[in-house]
Amino acid sequence: MRVGIGIDTGGTYTDAVAWDFAEGRVLGQAKALTTRPDLSVGILGALDGLPGGLAPKAGLVALSTTLATNACVEDRLGRARLIFFGGDAEIVSRLGAGYGLPPAEDMILLESPATFYGGVGREPDWKSFGVDMGRALEDRDGAAVIEMFAFRNGGLVERRAREALAGLGIPVTCGHELSTGLDSLQRGAGALLNASLHPVMDAFLAAIRHALAERGIGCPVVMVRSDGSLMEGHFAARQPVETLLSGPAASVLGCLSLAREQDAVVVDMGGTTTDLAVLTGGVPRRAPDGVAVGRWQTFVQGLEIHTFGLGGDTAVHARGGELVLEDYRVMPLCAAARAHPGLARQLSEEIAPLPGHTHPLHECLLLLRDESGNPRRTEQERRLCEALRDGPLCLPRAAKATGKDPYNLDCARLARDGAVQVCGLTPTDCMHVLGDFTAFDAEAARTGAAFVARSLGLETEELARRVYDAVRRRMYVNIVLALLKAGNRDYRRRGVPAEAERLIHQAYDAAAPVVPGAPAASAGPVAALFRTGHALVGVGAPVHLFLGEVARRLGTRAVIPPNAGVANALGAIVGQVRVRREVDIIPRHSVSGITGYDVAGRLESRHFAKREDAAAWASAEAAEGAREEAAARGLRGRITVACEVEERVAAAKEGPVYLGSKAVAQATGPLLPEQKM
Repeated sequence: MRVGIGIDTGGTYTDAVAWDFAEGRVLGQAKALTTRPDLSVGILGALDGLPGGLAPKAGLVALSTTLATNACVEDRLGRARLIFFGGDAEIVSRLGAGYGLPPAEDMILLESPATFYGGVGREPDWKSFGVDMGRALEDRDGAAVIEMFAFRNGGLVERRAREALAGLGIPVTCGHELSTGLDSLQRGAGALLNASLHPVMDAFLAAIRHALAERGIGCPVVMVRSDGSLMEGHFAARQPVETLLSGPAASVLGCLSLAREQDAVVVDMGGTTTDLAVLTGGVPRRAPDGVAVGRWQTFVQGLEIHTFGLGGDTAVHARGGELVLEDYRVMPLCAAARAHPGLARQLSEEIAPLPGHTHPLHECLLLLRDESGNPRRTEQERRLCEALRDGPLCLPRAAKATGKDPYNLDCARLARDGAVQVCGLTPTDCMHVLGDFTAFDAEAARTGAAFVARSLGLETEELARRVYDAVRRRMYVNIVLALLKAGNRDYRRRGVPAEAERLIHQAYDAAAPVVPGAPAASAGPVAALFRTGHALVGVGAPVHLFLGEVARRLGTRAVIPPNAGVANALGAIVGQVRVRREVDIIPRHSVSGITGYDVAGRLESRHFAKREDAAAWASAEAAEGAREEAAARGLRGRITVACEVEERVAAAKEGPVYLGSKAVAQATGPLLPEQKM
């Protein structure tokens, strides 16, 4: 029996699946809470939950994770800085934010290395560059280097810059290693994000190595990329940006393995985010312009995943007399109280007697990393860390311990930096109130829900039901948006207008079930209804509570496949390695027409007089690049490479206009010599 282990680490749960390669079946599955201070604890918990004796037999461990996705959505990235040779401050300031780039003043913009370090026509003084950059990067976790038109010299300046920065002891990302695209702002965003994700991925991979060593598992480790293919762990360590949509891509693979639906929307609901992918004819859509997550628009090739803030850990607040679902996570009160048994009693003593209030007095603070001795923290932040050393405190007690009132206690920076965890009311707590999920402390959940209910003039159970409805509404709206974008190019490029989004909300209300004896929901004198023939395939632990009603309002069916709760871990182990490389062929124009063709290769650029010669060289470059990357990702044995040339043609009054071509090569092969794909 050939056994593989799939592990998925999400924001809330870590899942493990044991897979029989020979028979293609699940041998066992397990879940454990993700332990953010030390991820290895949750990983070990999931491994130990598998049937006895299977884990040590593993010949392959495959990983997926939403940690990179969550870090982007929650803006909890490492501190990295971009060095941009040839960058223009005015262009960066005007357009950079659209790619996720920071303001121009937060980058290091240099006209060229020769201009500042040696003079035009001379070799740059890289030693002086290294000294200057050492001062500029002394408080950073990483650096990214890109050069405008790096394809002209094969990224030579970027490589020299990295060599000059080698002594700083921080990871340095070169843009040319990640993308050969011409859009320098997009390359800069991807390179900077890669540098910013190193702390996240380093912590995850270190936890994996520790957990596997503890259980005597010494087999190769691979990880799911954003396009659903696999790469070896050391490749993920160098290019963590390639894992941006690792978890969502794995869930799509898991659903394809479990549900066998041809036309469907995969709805993967986790603790922090919900991810949507549209399948047509059994094939998931690819992101045409690179993966976008949060504010970042990158060059990363991946599946087209629509990610939004909604999960079992989404914060629930009362604001302005309305129930509000935030787009960020907090630790559920029920989970915090189970881990810290005194917290439920503390909430009962401090929160239960209070009247409702718009300030979230029911929330609690939990220390993850003691910053009381950090001189960069404010006095209030240091006192708060000291007060939390003995365990979590609800907001009134935390404020009292630091000499502040609850309304002016500021823990935002500590929470953003991962030193303090906010615990509050979530949909998971509401599941405990209604009895749909009772694995944690229901008393703490009820106390927090009762406080928010009093703030809105509701009964506790009614509040929980309204939270359920708010979850379904957000899910419905985003599914419709994803389907509209899948069927309309303008919506994909420009987004769905706000007026249309308001119409989607009205359609959700108009499709509400009719309750006997109650007035029908009113959407005005006319109502729109959205319908789809795509099934809604749900994965993730809580999705079954919400997806059925969403499907009913869309006139379709919900499918919750077996093993849906661990689909990400399953998708990781059933994935395969696939590498895609592209090389552009760019025509040169003059008043007399096309005068030749430029091709940017891996290490050099060439000019050709004939299109067929340019296409042949570009194809060879793409094929060799795909072969090299496949080997770097861990492909062993025979590597198969297929290549084709795609032409871009635009319609004009005089006839078709040739805009250029692209040589596309795809390499596939076995990750392990004995593994059948």
